[in-house]
Amino acid sequence: MFMPIKKINNLLLIILMIVSTNLFAQKKGLFSKKNVLNQYASVGIGGGSSHYYGDLAPYSYFYYGLYTNVRWNGTINYTRTLTSNVSARVSYTYARIYGDDNTYASKNLEKLSANYIRNMHFRNDLQEFVVSGIYNFLPQFGKGAKSRNKIMPYAAVGIGLYGHNPKARGPLTFDNTTGLPIKAKWEALRQYNTSGQGIPGSTVKSYSLVQPVMPIALGIKIKLNEKFDFSAEAGLRLTPFDYLDDVGNTSYPSKSLMVSNYGQDAANLSYRAGEDYSATTGDLRIQNFIQAASQQGFSTAGIAPSTNAEQIYPYSSKRGSKRIDSYVLTQFTISYVLSNSIKCPVIK
Repeated sequence: MFMPIKKINNLLLIILMIVSTNLFAQKKGLFSKKNVLNQYASVGIGGGSSHYYGDLAPYSYFYYGLYTNVRWNGTINYTRTLTSNVSARVSYTYARIYGDDNTYASKNLEKLSANYIRNMHFRNDLQEFVVSGIYNFLPQFGKGAKSRNKIMPYAAVGIGLYGHNPKARGPLTFDNTTGLPIKAKWEALRQYNTSGQGIPGSTVKSYSLVQPVMPIALGIKIKLNEKFDFSAEAGLRLTPFDYLDDVGNTSYPSKSLMVSNYGQDAANLSYRAGEDYSATTGDLRIQNFIQAASQQGFSTAGIAPSTNAEQIYPYSSKRGSKRIDSYVLTQFTISYVLSNSIKCPVIK
C-alpha cells in the first residue's frame, strides 16, 4: 500500500527544508555570482502512462493497477535552473485515467468478488496545472547549461490544480435487426447525481470539477547533447478527493427516488450490478458473476445479474469506500535548452 498521508506530509516537509536551505544558504544564495552564472531555462514535451487508484482499483492490490486499465498522458513544461541543485518547473499535463470493476476484479475473483458484482466503470480526462520544485541529487557547477551533468537523478514536489469530469457508458443494448451489441456513448456523471445528491433526505453534496493536487515524483535526466535532454519520471498525484471515479463512501440511493427525481438514465448509471453484459467490453458477465456470487456465499444455480444482483448486492450496500482517490503518471520528456545562462546583475 502507499504511505499514509501523515508520513507523506512529513516527507514533503523534509524535501522542502532541503530545497529552501540549498536555495538560500549563506554566500551561496539564489543571487550569488556562482548561481547566477549557472542559471538557465529549458522547455520540454513528453508523455507516458496513467494509472488510477481508488474505489475501482484498491490500494491493497496496487500492483494490478500497474498493468490493468492503464491509459496515457501528455505534458509540456518550462524549467528554470536556479542553483547547482535546485530548479523550478511549471507544467501542464493532459491525462486520461480509467477504472473498470469488470476487468480489474476479474484478476482476482476470490478477493474482489464484491467489486466484480458491483460492476462500476469510469474514465476521466484531467487537465493538470502544477508548479514544482526540483532537487537535483548531484550538484553541477560551471558555465550554465554547458556544464550540466550527463546523468542527473532528481526528486520533485509540487502543488497545483486539475480540472476533471468523470464519465461512464450506459448499459449495453442490441440492434433489433442484426443482434449485434451497441455500446452507449460516454456520459458525464456529475449531472446525473449518481450518489443521490439532491434527492429528498440525502445529505450527499455535489462535488467540484476543479480540485487541488500535490505531485511527488522521482526521475532521472540524461544529457543528450548541448541543447537536448531526455528525462524519465514517475510521480504519485495526491488529492484530498473521493470522486475522481464518481464513486464515494455512500450507500446506493433509492432506485425509485432516482427515477422520479432524475430519470431512468440516472438510475441506470447509479446501480450497475444488474447488467448481464459489460458496458465497456461487451462481454457476457454471467460466468464470472456466478463465481463471484459463490464467493459471497450464494447458491449459483441458474443465477444471472439481471435477475439476482439486487439480492446479492442490495441497494443498502456501499458504492465505495472513504479512501481518497489518486493517480500515478509516468512521463518521458525531451527538453530543449533555451539559453546557457541568464544575463542579469548580481544582487549584493
